[in-house]
Amino acid sequence: MHPIRLKVSDLANVTGYSRFRVASLLNQVFKNSPLGSQSGSQRTFTPQELLIVAVVCEIERKFHVQRKALALVSDALRRPLSGPRVANRRARLAITFSPAEAMYLSADTQVHEGLVLQLGPVFERVDEYLGVSGSSGVGAQSNLPLRPAIVTERRGSGSRRR
Repeated sequence: MHPIRLKVSDLANVTGYSRFRVASLLNQVFKNSPLGSQSGSQRTFTPQELLIVAVVCEIERKFHVQRKALALVSDALRRPLSGPRVANRRARLAITFSPAEAMYLSADTQVHEGLVLQLGPVFERVDEYLGVSGSSGVGAQSNLPLRPAIVTERRGSGSRRR
């Protein structure tokens, strides 16, 4: 089985940002340690990188943190979001900017300083987009992010569509 490779458009779909805005964020926040890999003419991303970008966009949108500050903690954000961790929809991410640190917290851990982001909603958006969430509904298409389509039968060159 091939690993999942995502494009900038996939990152845009999950974050709600435009492709241009996602590309700008990637260039500004992850300038020193870029995300993604070059695959032919397109840059591709792993599901873990999608999660990292979704978290950074949520921090930028919710807390109005400037991209210069996000660039300072970008490496610190990668560690807890990329590595193995206990699945917990009530988990939070605690971020401090001086020193640049990010900690993955269970729901009952107290935080005395820093910015705290609830990860559950971000996990749900990413999981639903990747088709691994149970909340996307029932049916054959719930496993893949496919739109319904109407197919018409064609019977040769002279027949009409139904």
